[in-house]
Amino acid sequence: MNDQDAAPQVPHPPYDELRAAAGDDTPAARSVDALHAELNSPRPDPVAVEQHASVLRAIPVLEARIANWWDDPTTQSWVKFITDSGL
Repeated sequence: MNDQDAAPQVPHPPYDELRAAAGDDTPAARSVDALHAELNSPRPDPVAVEQHASVLRAIPVLEARIANWWDDPTTQSWVKFITDSGL
């Protein structure tokens, strides 16, 4: 496999910032943990990643942080790669 065929590294959001912003909001913290688990799974599901990001975007204190990560071209390129390759 050459460098062009290698999977790009998983772009991780700022988990610590998200958890700190979530504070005592247990559902928000669970959503951060679910995204973390999905991104660290051997075969991340792009649909699940997008669903977790959408849930987090719906939480006002997390919206900007997760939007910055989700809308980043690196994140979008990675999602496209795993979608296109069926990883």
